[in-house]
Amino acid sequence: MSSWFSSSTPAGPNIHPVQTTFSDPNALFGPLTAKDLEWNCAGGINTETQTWYATLKDGSIVMCQIIHSSIGLLWPTIQVTFRHANPKTGKNTWKSVTVSNFKVQADKRSMKSDQITVTMDPTSSSKYTIEAKYDDEVQISLQYERLAEGFKIGAGPKGGFTYFGQLSGKASPTDGSPDYAGGADGYAIHRFWPRCAVSGIMRVGNDVTDLEGARGVFIHAIQGIRPNILAASWNFANFQTVEKEGEEAVSLIMMEFTTTPAYGSKVINVGSVVVGDKLVAVTAGGSGVGGGSNVTHQDPVKDAETGYDAPSALKFCWEGAKLEGEGSNLKAVTEGNSKVHAVFTEDLLVDKEGYKTKGLVEKVDVLGQIPYLIKKFVNYAAGTKPFIYTWLNPVKASITLGTGSETKTLDVDGYVFTEATMIS
Repeated sequence: MSSWFSSSTPAGPNIHPVQTTFSDPNALFGPLTAKDLEWNCAGGINTETQTWYATLKDGSIVMCQIIHSSIGLLWPTIQVTFRHANPKTGKNTWKSVTVSNFKVQADKRSMKSDQITVTMDPTSSSKYTIEAKYDDEVQISLQYERLAEGFKIGAGPKGGFTYFGQLSGKASPTDGSPDYAGGADGYAIHRFWPRCAVSGIMRVGNDVTDLEGARGVFIHAIQGIRPNILAASWNFANFQTVEKEGEEAVSLIMMEFTTTPAYGSKVINVGSVVVGDKLVAVTAGGSGVGGGSNVTHQDPVKDAETGYDAPSALKFCWEGAKLEGEGSNLKAVTEGNSKVHAVFTEDLLVDKEGYKTKGLVEKVDVLGQIPYLIKKFVNYAAGTKPFIYTWLNPVKASITLGTGSETKTLDVDGYVFTEATMIS
């Protein structure tokens, strides 16, 4: 999910993490508006992604991502990527194709191109249809229907934003538009549909797979900041139960990044807990707040291939106020049975020699994946060689609802797709 990387340190900037802007733990849920899901397609220095993940019944993962990248006066570069990975069988298909004739449609939430078309259902605003032909080998036709409420951290035009540099001081938009101009140096934002029903088909070569019954997540992310000053590391978790009903229909999502030393090496962490296909908690952790959500790299081991200290295990924790209500009218319960906790540990290490791990999908050489002009810019600005480690494993998650005598604990089996990005 991380798109740009560096450890460069220009002088004197400030940062305004989303978790300190919205510091009231009972006001973390921000409902998504129609304008939140519009393509921004900003000029200047800007990277915008829309990503759809699907966890299939067999535990494999499918990903489709559109990347819209702008650098200064250069014409935007648009890529569409695909991955289907199944560590059980060793199958791992990756595609990255340059998009031509990209056009945002009238609703600003749908798009068309020669390679991919994404359509938001005009009658419900809770369904996406994705039609893509990457090449003669890979083709998808997928539908994503939102089950749990979508969210960002905090309501209003500044909801979800971490701002870099001095705050602008200008009034925020009053028409419901996001405040993309709030920080002098730029911003980062993530918006989520944390639990979706996925259907449709995928063709890889001569194999056609029916995705009926899969569960997924949709993430709209924008990094409106120079790539060499945003983040020094990223962590991501997408836990989904599949073929589960009632309270065992669970999703746990977490996105975390640590800023470069130029912005104080601050940790920004955003998460969510879905139980019974309902959003029951939104979490925000990291620098400047207690509790919330966090990820720990346990017992790091030197990976000779990349030179980074990589985790033997990843532990993800969530803590937040319990949400109740219907639709976008969710409110935190402030009395009595009011807390939600969730935790799981993904054990990775098999052998320290050569850093062999369970469920490894790929170690991605980031600079080998991005377009040439952008890679040249990042190499010049950063001088680093970032890697994304990706894993897919079955894990057991424990979720606790309530406190004291009202406590209820659920232990659920699911599959987690994780990313750990090493940069500096």
